[in-house]
Amino acid sequence: MKRHAMATCLLMAALGVCAQTQEQDSLRVINLQEVEVISTRATNSTPVAFTNIGKEQLKKQNFGQDLPYLLSMTPSAITTSDAGAGVGYTTLRVRGTDGTRINVTANGIPINDAESHTVFWVNLPDFASSVKDMQVQRGAGTSTNGAGAFGASINMQTGDFSMKPYAEFNGSYGSFHTHKETVKVGTGLINNHWSFDARLSNISTDGYIDRASVGLNSYYLQGGYYNDNTSVKLITFAGKERTYHAWNYASKEEMERYGRRYNSCGFMYATDRDGHVYSKEYYKDDNGEKHYLTDEGGALHFYDDQTDNYTQKNYQLLFNHNFTSQWNLNIGLHYTKGDGYY
Repeated sequence: MKRHAMATCLLMAALGVCAQTQEQDSLRVINLQEVEVISTRATNSTPVAFTNIGKEQLKKQNFGQDLPYLLSMTPSAITTSDAGAGVGYTTLRVRGTDGTRINVTANGIPINDAESHTVFWVNLPDFASSVKDMQVQRGAGTSTNGAGAFGASINMQTGDFSMKPYAEFNGSYGSFHTHKETVKVGTGLINNHWSFDARLSNISTDGYIDRASVGLNSYYLQGGYYNDNTSVKLITFAGKERTYHAWNYASKEEMERYGRRYNSCGFMYATDRDGHVYSKEYYKDDNGEKHYLTDEGGALHFYDDQTDNYTQKNYQLLFNHNFTSQWNLNIGLHYTKGDGYY
């Protein structure tokens, strides 16, 4: 991934009609779900094939793999993983369409890269732990924000504030030394107006492919103020990755010679059994026939630091105001910055 810094800013304002039934009660009721951008969601009356995925369903499958693997069981979805463990560089196709034509939003804010229109899921490690629910629309969808939604639309809604203070720890361990640790805390409702939540996550794996190690760190912070008619939510989340290159893939010949886990990324040179250095993994005799050094006691040598290093930070400011029981205003601002090297 080339070094770049990216910033996008979007102002969305929508006036909607919503019917609400108010019950007479002496108790004061405060709704914590006011700041939601639902214009990108399909309903039963929308002529679109879609699947809704709730928080509990995500939680059952969330063991550290990227979001594409959590969606792999939805209809028409196909996933791939460079490392072979579902962590790090992963891709998602829906109905055969690649990521550049899949519209992805979080709280109505575009997640697709502004330049390539694809989604680098490696920049969102453990984001599923902060998602309340999501909807996958197959085919041309209803989203009007961000990249074109020709193949599919994925709309994610992050979690609401908690009324009560809480602290939570989740951990998992699996094949290829894959593990995830997540800490979540929240203040609950403070003075009937304020609430703050935080999440820290660490994910690591050696990968199925040789040297395809992945180290990911992320955080998610949100704070908000709300009263009877107005609510404001500030959200920031970021992901940091250090991922060994494994995107070359191996040919059938290479897998037969070196094994299914062979990874050519980072190759520097080869040596024969006497220590002589060769620029390729084979040499040719006078007749032009190839002789592979590993078949004669030689070895291949790889660069230990052939890694991708990248950090992406996201900021969202969501504002909602109810003028009457039937009219409300939603405004969303966002800023995204990425920087890294390989």
